[in-house]
Amino acid sequence: MQNYPNLFKEIKIGQLPLPNRICFAASSSELADSHGFASETMAEYYATRARGEVGLIVVEATYVEMEGRRLPHNAMLHEDRYIPGMAGVAQAIHEAGGRVALQLNHGGREAVATVSGSVPLGPSPIASPFTGGGQTSSPRELTTTEIARIVQRFGDAAERAQRAGFDAVEVHGSHGYLVAQFLSPEANQRQDDYGRDQQGRARFACEIIAEIKRRCGSDFPVILRMNSSDHYPGGTDVSLACITAKCAEIAGADALSVSAGIHASRPYMIVPGMMIPNGWNREGAAEIARHVSIPVMATGRITAPEMADEIIGNGEADMVCISRALIADPEFPRKAREGRAAEITPCIACNECVASIHRHEGLACTVNPGVTRELELASMLNARPSPRRVVVIGAGAGGLAAAVSAARRGHAVTLFERASAIGGQLDLAHKPPLREPIADLLAYYRREIDRLGVVTRTGADPTRGEIAALAPDSLIIAIGARSRDPDIPGIERAQLRTGWKLLAGMEMATGVCAVLGGGLVGVETADHLAHLGHKVVLIARSGILKKAVHVDAIHYRDTLNAEGVEVFEHSAVEEIGPDWIRIVPKDRLPRIIAGIDTVVSCIGYENRMEDAQRWEGLAPLTHFVGDVKGSAKFFDSIREGTMAALAIV
Repeated sequence: MQNYPNLFKEIKIGQLPLPNRICFAASSSELADSHGFASETMAEYYATRARGEVGLIVVEATYVEMEGRRLPHNAMLHEDRYIPGMAGVAQAIHEAGGRVALQLNHGGREAVATVSGSVPLGPSPIASPFTGGGQTSSPRELTTTEIARIVQRFGDAAERAQRAGFDAVEVHGSHGYLVAQFLSPEANQRQDDYGRDQQGRARFACEIIAEIKRRCGSDFPVILRMNSSDHYPGGTDVSLACITAKCAEIAGADALSVSAGIHASRPYMIVPGMMIPNGWNREGAAEIARHVSIPVMATGRITAPEMADEIIGNGEADMVCISRALIADPEFPRKAREGRAAEITPCIACNECVASIHRHEGLACTVNPGVTRELELASMLNARPSPRRVVVIGAGAGGLAAAVSAARRGHAVTLFERASAIGGQLDLAHKPPLREPIADLLAYYRREIDRLGVVTRTGADPTRGEIAALAPDSLIIAIGARSRDPDIPGIERAQLRTGWKLLAGMEMATGVCAVLGGGLVGVETADHLAHLGHKVVLIARSGILKKAVHVDAIHYRDTLNAEGVEVFEHSAVEEIGPDWIRIVPKDRLPRIIAGIDTVVSCIGYENRMEDAQRWEGLAPLTHFVGDVKGSAKFFDSIREGTMAALAIV
């Protein structure tokens, strides 16, 4: 019996045959150079997903004119000189056995002037609620002559894509960019033929589709990426989206890729975090599918083949669009087809991928440290090292990543963990409200440890003699950090608790709680206590969530506000009494917060290098990974553990 029979049925987009129903949705890789030229690194990144047997790859948003550019490393195709680079990408995907479309975009009012070199453009002079992190400016309203010019430029870019060897193009009409702005009543308040009603607002998109068909031929597939809803007041909703869908079909669109959200959406953002349920947009896609006869692709945290197969089997969509799950594991389709779904590295929707792009550091992934480094790491990943004896001490995120990566490369691995079970901070991080996807990662590591035959010794704090007896060729130390003790006058008078112990259920709080620390653990602890019914005060020496990804920062600020958590940022704790705390807010007079029953310390961690060095010298190669060197995110710990394993030769 075939695994996931609906997911692996063939399908056609126009005249383009596809081997299965999985589409790698367009998502920025930041792998174009600063001038927008596609690179060999970009080609290998996409070819890796093609080798994983995805049915269709949609290469990231590529801009049709400089006026619409948003990010410093956006790919460009507004001139012929960009064709060779893009041809290299298409060729690499084809040689890897894939089919490929190119997404064409114009940022409109979301373009950034310092990148595009011009004033943002839009259907109406209404500023974006997001651009520039809140520093918005009204776009210049496009004239009908300028609209015609941009339609032509979409056609020009599509022709270039066709000449470069792409099998199809996708018009980016979602996420609040120019085409989506025309579709939205909030952004488009024109009273000419490009506005007034939804047919008018859809005219721009339809003219682009028709122009591409005219220039590239009726057999060249065109996909429209569109929103089922903007999830923003006054924007596109599903009833308007259904009208747009029908108009696009009449104009010649061969398929619709249904996404949702704009940059200012709440809570369903373009790239939602783990607090949003899997498959959250499938109902919107299903409603649109009822109004058209062309294939519809559904997106929205579809991270498991079971859900993907169910969506297609139920007739909610004809294909599924997957982005982050294929960033996390490019072999997702092959593993699913071969009945190895349990081996799929899970996407946990942590959104470090988005955060790394916003930092202009290139696309990165917590659970797949090799993403966008496929070309750089090729020699290491393809090497077949001689089997070595590897000892890993500590089974948190970094240690588990190291053990699994080393075992996967054929090494004999022994894993020690002082606690009674593996997991470390991973086993705590999934316990606060709406952080459950982290448990999927821990379950994955547990399965891989068993499958790969890693010898695991829990409840063990090995001596030098025990390690020496194993004669390891490589020693990886990942014993984590320790909680930092508060150094505050009067702390001994308080009923003191520790954040991670509360989350683990090892301690209990009573009454009104004051949480000290504005990092992710502090904020998660405050949220957890508020969910339990406690009145909570959160005190942070600096701003809260300074290291958190954008989606988490937005979610927790909204949540803490809704729960009535009183937040004091940029406030030092000067003294603690038996039922009060005196704080000194920045540039303000000290104040006393009275009626405090429990003080919860979440002020960070300190390294354990002194403890870890007792094992030094027991192997020719020793690596210190993750929190042992000081507080680290899962992102850093997993990367360091993986790279330590790859270094074993």
